[in-house]
Amino acid sequence: MKPHFLLLALSATSAFSGPDHAHAPAADAGLVRLNRFIVENLGLQTSAVELRVMERTFPALGQVEHAPGSLTAVTSRVAGRVTRLGAREGQRVKAGDFLVEIESRVVADPPPRLMFTAPAEGIVQAVHVLPGGAVEPDRALVSLVTAADIEVVAQVPESRIAQVRTGQTVRLRPLAHPGDVFSGKVKSTASALDREKGTLRIFVEVENREGKLLPGMRAQTTFVTESLDDGVVVPREAVLGEHGDLFVFRQVMTAPFTFERTPIVTGLRDDRFIEIIEGVLPGDRVVTRGGHPLQFAGRGAARIEEDHGHSHGPGGHQH
Repeated sequence: MKPHFLLLALSATSAFSGPDHAHAPAADAGLVRLNRFIVENLGLQTSAVELRVMERTFPALGQVEHAPGSLTAVTSRVAGRVTRLGAREGQRVKAGDFLVEIESRVVADPPPRLMFTAPAEGIVQAVHVLPGGAVEPDRALVSLVTAADIEVVAQVPESRIAQVRTGQTVRLRPLAHPGDVFSGKVKSTASALDREKGTLRIFVEVENREGKLLPGMRAQTTFVTESLDDGVVVPREAVLGEHGDLFVFRQVMTAPFTFERTPIVTGLRDDRFIEIIEGVLPGDRVVTRGGHPLQFAGRGAARIEEDHGHSHGPGGHQH
């Protein structure tokens, strides 16, 4: 279904929710009633409102780099020429996999040949020779990097340096994998500030078991500076609207495919959650994906209360 047809369907479903739609009660004005077809086409997803610890954080730009000691150079002790080449850049290899074969310059009939294999599991970072090319003892044949051995170098502004400490939790969101969140710890800091950028390099140790993080990738890092008391929170993507007019779409559990536009008052924010001071309670479910199209339907201000017995307005919770 094309987007404009879907929006028309949304509006129609919201406006005509019963057989006597011309006389629909005012209490329904804040509701959006859908059907299974529209819910599936919008890709609506919901998440539970939770009671959890909030965190104070600050962001910094980062980049994935090789960890010290992760690079290995495969070299030959004798001069010769390349007779066979089995390695290519980006190739994943295991210990013992064939990389390159060279023919020695030692005078013999036939000349002796040497075969080089991968010393450990990793990724071929670079191939420095060509088939038939000359080989010298002082030049690397192939460079390997251990896939899991990476670190993230974050550029922390000078004003935030005092908030950084060894062992501190850091979350990483690579631009190449925006849906993935990696967790790491501060390992060390650079010994000098970059005066031109006004930043200090912070080295973060991150697990890379699946090998998704590749050297050179850029990432958004979040440094956790403090854990606070429990608060009622929703995922950041659930909150819609502008400052002073924020709201969520709360799922009405007593009516299938029905959502209520619920005004909220927010508190603290971190990189994952927003604290809700008024509007929803733990156990409620709110739309976290597909909420923007819902704004085109059911824009009335009325709200219902009978599904769990309390008001969701900004005036507070009343039981």
